[in-house]
Amino acid sequence: MVSRENGYDYKRALREISSLADQGYCDGIELMMLIAYYDKKEDVIRSIKDSGLKTGTIHCEKEIGTMLSQAGTDEAEGRAEESGKVYSEALELFKYNCSFGEELGTDRMVLHLWGGYPSDRHIEFNVRVFPELRKIASDYGLRILVENIPSQKYDPRTNWHKLLENMGDSGFVFDTRFGMLHKQIEGILTDSELVSKIEHVHISDFAGYFREFFALRPILHPGEGFVDFEKTAQLLEKIGYESTITLESPVVCGQDLDIEKIKRTLAYVRSRFLK
Repeated sequence: MVSRENGYDYKRALREISSLADQGYCDGIELMMLIAYYDKKEDVIRSIKDSGLKTGTIHCEKEIGTMLSQAGTDEAEGRAEESGKVYSEALELFKYNCSFGEELGTDRMVLHLWGGYPSDRHIEFNVRVFPELRKIASDYGLRILVENIPSQKYDPRTNWHKLLENMGDSGFVFDTRFGMLHKQIEGILTDSELVSKIEHVHISDFAGYFREFFALRPILHPGEGFVDFEKTAQLLEKIGYESTITLESPVVCGQDLDIEKIKRTLAYVRSRFLK
């Protein structure tokens, strides 16, 4: 509901979501961190608190994962100084993101642990530095939830397994769109080593085929792509999933918001996943 198209109008978004919550369509928000919020920190936090909406989860800025992957690439290619600089910058940005969560009273942060063009080509670096990220998040009262985001070299399920030894008290976020991209929805949701760590779910659809990265956008609403949400709901029910779900399908139409569409989608998600 907040994008460049509508001038990052978070205040209107909060008003609309408050209305949706009053009508029983949703219970709160997941705050997606955007650079546009950085010089408006106090106002963003105050506006969210004044709205009365629950903010159970904050989503770390995606660029941080890209920076971590770039640091790993630099290190692997012998550019130690560049690697150290990028990594330090990523940590400072991560701390600033964490400070938002702390001030909002949120206790969970979604993280893209790898990302961008470097992606997971040197995932060993990302895995190795993860305990430091965990410690930083903990200092701000947050626990990290690592998302199954697109992977260039391996795949999200493999990367999650590589991370298990360094997880500590962290968890996973399962995203249906990214699961469909890698054809891993059933594979992940039946993996006994992973499912106990899944604490949050992102819902959106995908109309592409295996590793068709160009099809990741536009982001679709459930029913507009190939994700079998009935089966996904059954798999989540089978593993006893009882935690949170966020709809990640946009409704920005230029300066306007398609409120009727989000009502239909939220009603659909509730009917499928909150039985």
